[in-house]
Amino acid sequence: MEQSAELKDLYVKICEAQAIGDYAFFQEMFSQEDGVLAIGTDPSEWWIGYEAITKVFQAQLEETGGFTILPGESHACCNDSAGWIAGNPAIKMADGTEFPMRLTVVLEKAQGGWKIVQWHSSVGVSNEDLIGETLTT
Repeated sequence: MEQSAELKDLYVKICEAQAIGDYAFFQEMFSQEDGVLAIGTDPSEWWIGYEAITKVFQAQLEETGGFTILPGESHACCNDSAGWIAGNPAIKMADGTEFPMRLTVVLEKAQGGWKIVQWHSSVGVSNEDLIGETLTT
């Protein structure tokens, strides 16, 4: 796989679309093929299938209006038919509070451009907080 400026640009567009609540962007970007998957930060956020994913994205984009997403650092690679993006966005709330996130997106090149086939957002938790031990990082 090679570094992809195109997918790095797409990552910025993803962050912008989330920040402004652009549901149509995500409706267009998620693959409608079987097996498409999205995983969020909440333990109950695990959705399979285009309809389930886009329904929840629409609801959450409507519910969470009013914050900024700072794209932060990203890495993106692709070959002829597959690509991935990994980013460290930060969420900035209306009161100025910021918290770091992690986002990975797997894409498939389809007719009409790149389509998201897997989405995973998370919040990093230290090993000490999670398992009570310091591990090599």
